[in-house]
Amino acid sequence: MKRRDFLKTTGALSALPSLTFSSLSFASETQFPLSIMSGSLYESNGTLEVIKGSLPNDIHGHILMAEGIPLEKNHLTPNGRGALTRLDFSDQAVHFTRKMINTPSAIMQQHSTGLLDKFHLLGGTVYYSSTMGFMNYCNTAPNYMGDNRFALSYEGGMPFEFDASTLELVTSIGNPNEWESSLPPFLNFFTPKKWLFPQVRTTGHPFFDLEQGLCFTINYGGNIGTTGLNNGFIRAIKWDMQGALESWNVVDREGKNAYIKATSHSMGVTRNHIIIFETAAFVESGRILGIKSVTPQTHTTPVWVIRKADLLSGQKNVVADYLELDFDTSDIMCNYDDWGDEITLYGQYLGAMDKSEQQFNWERLHFGDRVNENISGYPVAPVDVGGLVRARIQVMQNSAVEIKSDFRLLRDEHTMWDLNDPAYRGHFQFPESFDHLYWAAIGYRPEHLVKRVADAYEDYPNRLYNNDNLPNNAKPSALIHMNCQEMSIADQYQFPEDCVMRTPQFMNRPDSNEQDHGYIFTAVVRKHPSGDASKGKEFWIFDAKNLAQGPLCILASSNLDFATTNHALWVETVAPRPLSAYKSNLADVFREKMSCHSSNVQTILNEKILPIFG
Repeated sequence: MKRRDFLKTTGALSALPSLTFSSLSFASETQFPLSIMSGSLYESNGTLEVIKGSLPNDIHGHILMAEGIPLEKNHLTPNGRGALTRLDFSDQAVHFTRKMINTPSAIMQQHSTGLLDKFHLLGGTVYYSSTMGFMNYCNTAPNYMGDNRFALSYEGGMPFEFDASTLELVTSIGNPNEWESSLPPFLNFFTPKKWLFPQVRTTGHPFFDLEQGLCFTINYGGNIGTTGLNNGFIRAIKWDMQGALESWNVVDREGKNAYIKATSHSMGVTRNHIIIFETAAFVESGRILGIKSVTPQTHTTPVWVIRKADLLSGQKNVVADYLELDFDTSDIMCNYDDWGDEITLYGQYLGAMDKSEQQFNWERLHFGDRVNENISGYPVAPVDVGGLVRARIQVMQNSAVEIKSDFRLLRDEHTMWDLNDPAYRGHFQFPESFDHLYWAAIGYRPEHLVKRVADAYEDYPNRLYNNDNLPNNAKPSALIHMNCQEMSIADQYQFPEDCVMRTPQFMNRPDSNEQDHGYIFTAVVRKHPSGDASKGKEFWIFDAKNLAQGPLCILASSNLDFATTNHALWVETVAPRPLSAYKSNLADVFREKMSCHSSNVQTILNEKILPIFG
């Protein structure tokens, strides 16, 4: 790719020596905090202690944070059993409440004892029961819907609403018959009609438009990777947050179905358009059979652009224009303002990075050692430095094209390893124009770079490092402040090597509307705790205008034990969910199918699930 704007730090890559290694053992010398692989499966609450620095006197509001807890070896950690934590900031004190995300399938997994009903982990990624269907942990991201309503989203199942005052789930969003099964037709043919938990694929980030009172999301499937593309589909969904879901089958200008070969972690919504992205986390069709081969990403981001005006009630289809952006990404946002039918996008540049791959027990590492059981399931290290991008799209009457001259890419070989989790003011609702974005770079650990993935990405385009000169030293997590207007790195902070930082979240300062006037919350797991009151599970808070000075304060509690955190959300107030708000008919579906199941399943439905969702 040409037209690159590089942010380079000291040293020239061309001067790096070509390195060869033989059977290096990282087990005894790693600074990686293994405690990130475990989290409590029980609810807890208490007060966080300030173990370093001081809590700003104007910090306020509530943080809601989702996490995944691996349940067995090889279980991909972000896809683990879900937990939800709320932090309450008030009167120079911070209280926390943490509860498990008890979706119906998670409750069933916890209590089911029948041999035939058991959930089995397929390919380290998703749990499956032959009599009931697929697991939905709903642990990707908390979302604010307005009017004290909150939702949890997940790429592998229906989203659910929860009450932020109790952290309990209340209802699924949509009834099961409003979501189409994502399995290919030949597998749907063999699917038992009694299944309680069908597989539903959707985006990890539905868009809740608070001004219009609308939710936009998608439902896709019909193919597995590149297999069965003739059956692939994407359904665009609009919901008024009160009644039934409204949906359209997405087709191109020749009337052929749109499809997604990988995943759709993010979607974009502007004033006049809906943008569906195929994001870089490929679903390996052979993984459920135990095949661990890797299909590398393609250094492109396929995009479908829909005009909101074409979402006509009563119509079956909606036309979308297709284009491909010349980079791969996962978390991508857009300015809400699309004046002149120009869409501006900001995202991370993943490069030779595979967010869908975990380390499998005892598989060979790139540098010669093997993966230990106690780290199996944790995501693999990137095979190259990432970056941050701006891209722009021009939507015309019958097509959409990238404005290639406006493309920008920033890369830093010291800090931009494994870019993840953006943070910004009004998280999950886009501003008219992005001025500031904050990013978590998880970092690079040579002891997490598996040979299987390194080999697959050996010839990936536009690499800064190649497989022969990848560093054999760790690149710690970093918090990065991106100035979107100047397309520059305004500020950054690199954490100590024993830290893994995830889940940054912008916290507004009172009486300020500036996108960099506030605080940045981060979740940090340390091998060496910051103080006696810490178990190594900590929250670090930064001044959004001055990351480089380090954290203003560090919070922890010996009673708080979280695992791999995903996305978070900040809101100013929390109150009980309105009693008159929407509820689906999920319980009726369970009642209709109950008699087809074992007595153990029926008991769990009657005693554990229906009292919550009935």
